[in-house]
Amino acid sequence: MKTILALAAAAALTVGAAAAETVKGEWTGYITDTHCGDKGATKDHTKGCVEKCMKGGSKAQIKNDADGKIYDLSSFDEVRPLMGQKVTVSGALDKDSNTITVAKAVAAK
Repeated sequence: MKTILALAAAAALTVGAAAAETVKGEWTGYITDTHCGDKGATKDHTKGCVEKCMKGGSKAQIKNDADGKIYDLSSFDEVRPLMGQKVTVSGALDKDSNTITVAKAVAAK
């Protein structure tokens, strides 16, 4: 009986892990960070500000124009050269963690 329960629990954990939803797409907006949030999602937000906040534990983010939501970014390196510009980030959004794994970032058209 214990073996059956252990197998059922393992199966439930496997199904739960597989249920994490990832969505590929593009998000366009300004780069910000978890400290500055919505007020930092402007053309005036500097690379130095984001880097300073990240040293303090913040994460890089993008405020998406299409839905007004702010998403965490897996890496600041891809967007660092584009600070102060509107950017389009391509990648995959993990809906559970609200994090976009950045595959590519370019200046938005």
